[in-house]
Amino acid sequence: MSEADGASPREIVVEACRRDQPHLIDQVIASMNDKTNEQVAEFFNGVTDSMGNYALHICAMYGSYDTMDVLFDIEFFECDPQNRLDRDAPLHIAVKYANEKDAELGLAMIKMMTEAGCDPRVRNKGGLKAENMLLKSNPQADEIRKVLAKAEYMYNEGIHAAEEERRMEEEGGSGSESD
Repeated sequence: MSEADGASPREIVVEACRRDQPHLIDQVIASMNDKTNEQVAEFFNGVTDSMGNYALHICAMYGSYDTMDVLFDIEFFECDPQNRLDRDAPLHIAVKYANEKDAELGLAMIKMMTEAGCDPRVRNKGGLKAENMLLKSNPQADEIRKVLAKAEYMYNEGIHAAEEERRMEEEGGSGSESD
């Protein structure tokens, strides 16, 4: 898919997320070499499919681990957007994927997502956190629960914020992601 084929960068990103094609994300990023990191992030943070799912939701829905990994490399990338229908965050979708499709891949995505800063405390329209959606029949339920509990503990203790501030200081930034 390319612009010559009539596909917009937004359509290319959605397709990359559906089919786990990280090289397509790299192509879109390369085509934005005249943009600032903030502008690149703003574009990727605004990509949704027709159902109101953001790029990370789509990756989690289809088990697109490698594409998800590339998205997390984008500076200022939003990792907790809530979709239009159920107000699910990407972690909610990853737990559904682990319940319904592939428990091991779901666990791997959830680990990556929490390490990248996805917040397990986010609640959907029904008031549920991702952990609340975990089925006991999921063979990885105990491990997923541990990963989510550890991430929630880190957020509650402010550990993620402290690590982000330290990283920004090392890079010469201000420690704040204000627009």
